[in-house]
Amino acid sequence: MRLIIFVAACFLSLGAWASQNISVDGKVIDKISKQPLPGVSVYIPELSRGVVTDLDGTFSLTSLPERTLTVQFSFVGYGTKTQTLRVSDRGSLIIELEESISNIDEVVVSGAYIMSKESSPIAIEKVSRDAILKVPAPSLMTTLTRTPGVNEISLGPGISKPVIRGLSFSRVLSVYQGGRFENQQWGADHGLGLSETGISNIELIKGPASIIYGSGAMAGVVNLIEETDAIAGNIEGDVNLRGYSNSLGLRSEAGVKGASENGFVWSLRAAAESHADYLDGDGNAIGNSRFNTQNIKTGIGIKKKWGDTRLRYTYLRQRLGIVEEDEVDELATGRNDRAMQLPFQDVTDHFLNSETNVFIGEDRLKATFGLHMNNRKEIEEDINEIDLGLRQSNFMYDIKYFKELTDGLEAIVGVQGFYLQNTNMQEAEEILIPDATKDDRSVYLLLNYNKDKWVAQGGIRYDYRKVVADASAPNLVDYGFLLPGEPADRTLTRTFDGVTASAGTTFRPNSEWRFRLNVAQGFRAPDLGELFSNGPHPGTNRFERGNADFVREQNIQSDFGIRYSKSDFSISGEVFYNHIDNYIFFSPTAETRGDLTIWEFEQADARLYGGEIELDIHPRSARWIAGTTSYSMVIGQRRSDMSYLPYIPAFRWNQSIDFKLNDIGVLSKPYISLTGSFVFDQNRAAPLEEETPGYYLLGLNLGSQVMVGGKPLDVYVSGTNMLNKTYLDHLSLFRPFGVNQMGRNVALNVRIPF
Repeated sequence: MRLIIFVAACFLSLGAWASQNISVDGKVIDKISKQPLPGVSVYIPELSRGVVTDLDGTFSLTSLPERTLTVQFSFVGYGTKTQTLRVSDRGSLIIELEESISNIDEVVVSGAYIMSKESSPIAIEKVSRDAILKVPAPSLMTTLTRTPGVNEISLGPGISKPVIRGLSFSRVLSVYQGGRFENQQWGADHGLGLSETGISNIELIKGPASIIYGSGAMAGVVNLIEETDAIAGNIEGDVNLRGYSNSLGLRSEAGVKGASENGFVWSLRAAAESHADYLDGDGNAIGNSRFNTQNIKTGIGIKKKWGDTRLRYTYLRQRLGIVEEDEVDELATGRNDRAMQLPFQDVTDHFLNSETNVFIGEDRLKATFGLHMNNRKEIEEDINEIDLGLRQSNFMYDIKYFKELTDGLEAIVGVQGFYLQNTNMQEAEEILIPDATKDDRSVYLLLNYNKDKWVAQGGIRYDYRKVVADASAPNLVDYGFLLPGEPADRTLTRTFDGVTASAGTTFRPNSEWRFRLNVAQGFRAPDLGELFSNGPHPGTNRFERGNADFVREQNIQSDFGIRYSKSDFSISGEVFYNHIDNYIFFSPTAETRGDLTIWEFEQADARLYGGEIELDIHPRSARWIAGTTSYSMVIGQRRSDMSYLPYIPAFRWNQSIDFKLNDIGVLSKPYISLTGSFVFDQNRAAPLEEETPGYYLLGLNLGSQVMVGGKPLDVYVSGTNMLNKTYLDHLSLFRPFGVNQMGRNVALNVRIPF
């Protein structure tokens, strides 16, 4: 730990001799008309720096380090373009953008190396902030499920978590402000716990990312990318107001950010959201599905020629109603009633983190530190009593050095880990898991080759984790909580370690074809619930029992993808096979404890396989219309008897068609979009799991920029489940109770910049 602090303290001193004074100038024009394009965003993700082109399409990026950088050019109505340039060979650039609704080749940052999405050997999808605003949902995860291969496990609109290619819970790692976000996600009724406040986009890694992010990323990663800084010398802000018809939901968000000419940056943003009980397709109120959240974010930083450093703080409080199996109707109160009633969750998060980059010639040193405090209360019987109460603190670190070995070949060597403490609140009436600590340490080496038509990546990693469960606290002794084997000192220690590796390549022989092949290992040490749970879980009507003898999950996934792209369309396909040893899953037993059914964790070898195919049509002869369609599938089975795994999503076919209209009076850049999602019958049910019939959901979206008093307002109207379909989602934790999903919902979103 002392070494980590010492290295962090040295960063600023390194910057003194790492300074450069280099600039890049250029001009952005329309590819067809050759006319300049004002207002184009020119952004360098590595530096978190950007500018906007002026009236004659010109731009200037100053105070750059002397190294190879990736620059992204984006503009509404035009295809995004990325360009890699070595600033030591700088000159005046001419960038040509082409009108397009589709953005295939965007920059992504989640794969350790910053590069275009099409060049990355790792399958990464990107959901922009604009996409979230145009088609919002009460849950951030619901917005992400429009991505092929991504679903959600939910306990109502306020509680949901990601499913990537059939895997969820602790197998999908959340990354927030550059650090891992641990929010007690081992619990079936514990949501992702993150919101859209102050983010620019979300990147999803589909496949094992343990080589980069460690344990918990064996299925993939959900990475929330922070909003970009204000342009130097400017103060920018906006207000977002949103309403939902179904749950009478209201969301308000406001933020302001600024940047001085000398590199000082700051930001402040706050949001509040409130929902009443939602209605299903038959108009029935789902009692106690109400929830509300409050979110505050702030940050300061400095950007200089030597690099940058930032400090951010986030506060998030969620109060989430829990739907009871036998009280759905009884808990439904007045239509606009938002008051919390029993049972509910009260979850508070404090997240403090820092990110520092220091450029040393062509090399870069990056350090991320974070401290996350999470308090979770589950209140069931009495408003003044806490049934389940957990306090968690997690200190995390990630220090890595980027070294250019030769032209086109770069290495990353790093150390990473976290120290997590989890304790039961003294006032908690029930104990599900013991007090515990997790000490996680790792070292890794990654290589990236990027030259001509080829990109190749590979890496190796060693991880060590020590878990200490402690049931010696007086409140656990008085409760009678027992660890497996009933050790005399009431403590139990487990260690997990191992080596993982990955390799992948992308081949782009020309502008039309892209081939991608990746083979990666992932791993996951069992979480605290799977190892040590031994008690009732409030809100779930279950008595849960873990197994301290579990070994770590290990998987090898291979995926292969092809994309063919022309000026009028593109088609892509991905297939994957996921071979998992020691897969842990949850299932009911015939035993009961009081009036609760005992659920036990089991471990068995498994396999998951499937793929996605997507067609994107954007004819050059009719730029006012575009359409996409995608099909995704996954099958999960035990390898011993080929029986199906529980909570595997149904096959899904998505469609959308977009119309870009001419300006109408005060309406600028209006659009209309029709969307559809056909979810097939899920008839591959696991033992003791029921099949789920398929359904079709229709959506309608429209919007425009409206000029009011010379100021532009972005107005979006979005309708989901427009046919008011009554249906059950196979991944809903409500499904066994026969509780339907949300009916027709219309959202109005207004964004007011200032």
